[in-house]
Amino acid sequence: MGKDRTADSELLNVQLGNGRTLEDELRHLQMFARVLDSRFSLMGMKFGLDSVLGLVPVAGDVATGIAGTYALYTAARLKLHPIALAHIGWNLLFDTTLGAIPVVGDAFDFFFKSNTKNVRVIEKHLRRKVQKQLKNQPLA
Repeated sequence: MGKDRTADSELLNVQLGNGRTLEDELRHLQMFARVLDSRFSLMGMKFGLDSVLGLVPVAGDVATGIAGTYALYTAARLKLHPIALAHIGWNLLFDTTLGAIPVVGDAFDFFFKSNTKNVRVIEKHLRRKVQKQLKNQPLA
């Protein structure tokens, strides 16, 4: 078990092409997703700005949809696999479209956490990319 922790720690400390570590990048994305998806709590139910702004017809959903493109931008900037970009794009489109439906969309926004899902997609693909990069590095 200690071996896995060490490997994970090494992986998190790998410096990406932008000068940030994998851990820095993931922490930043997780904070972003938390604000949009689960920053607040009411009667044990977590929700974020996506749910709150989604109460404003059309404009709120458009605003949170635009904010959600940050994950897509980040995935593109990190040169993740096109499948990751498509998955993130689908989550955004699905969330924005269904969230715009009056009443039903507002309830939907409380349960479908697209930003959190997109961070998981980025993390999965970024970890794979870094592992592949480490595997292909010549030994010093």
